[in-house]
Amino acid sequence: MSQLYRAATPNKLIQHPLDSMTLIFQKSSGITHIVADPVPAILEVMAEDTVTADAITHRLSAGFDLEESADAADIVLARLVELCSLGLVEQVDGG
Repeated sequence: MSQLYRAATPNKLIQHPLDSMTLIFQKSSGITHIVADPVPAILEVMAEDTVTADAITHRLSAGFDLEESADAADIVLARLVELCSLGLVEQVDGG
């Protein structure tokens, strides 16, 4: 079974685009994170769903007219691992 992920709810984050970067203020920690693409897009397509990295890759591909590939899935998974370490995304037990 694939690992499931859930983003912090939008009411716990304040996002502010700034040129090619995005500032994300995390209310629970009081920390502002500076992130670049594709992080804002990943958080956007996750919404409040619990999803796999493959589902996120599919949503990004559909929403941004990107080709789904193993490279794209690897990039998404790497960003999810980073986002988990920042507390912006959490791994969820699949059951």
